[in-house]
Amino acid sequence: MNQSPIDIRAFRRALRALERQIELSLASETECCGVTPAQCHLLLAIEEKGEPSVGELAAALDLDQSTLSRTIDGLVKAGILSRREDPANRRRQLVGLTDPGSAKADEINALCDESYSGLLASFPEAEAAAVVRSLPLFAEALRAWRRSRSGKGCCVSSPRLDADASSQGGKR
Repeated sequence: MNQSPIDIRAFRRALRALERQIELSLASETECCGVTPAQCHLLLAIEEKGEPSVGELAAALDLDQSTLSRTIDGLVKAGILSRREDPANRRRQLVGLTDPGSAKADEINALCDESYSGLLASFPEAEAAAVVRSLPLFAEALRAWRRSRSGKGCCVSSPRLDADASSQGGKR
């Protein structure tokens, strides 16, 4: 698909606006549930997968295992997650929700289901259905595209400004 620079800039502008709204939404939703956005994503991934390995979770969440292990460790200490050795492969660690972890995932799901149902209800039905169908396709295409470009940043020749500016969602 060949788009004019104006169309691409409008697309990028819309993505930045969407990114900011998602950041704000995640922060407020997870804050009232008492977890960080990273912990929320982890809990919901485990809930969806049952009792995945740390490696499976790292792949699903696009995180390295050491970063993920630190998040898991904190939730194990809090009694939200359990970790055990895989009986079929002792080198694999399986991660599951404890009863309080299941309750926390249920709380997050109930809150978010209600919230996003209200959001989708603001669209005409056909447009809401199109958004629900398109979003997973877009997310997977973005994931595949990003992986294919691994190590190929858009601003290779430009140095980063500083840690504060780069972490605040600079232009893309």
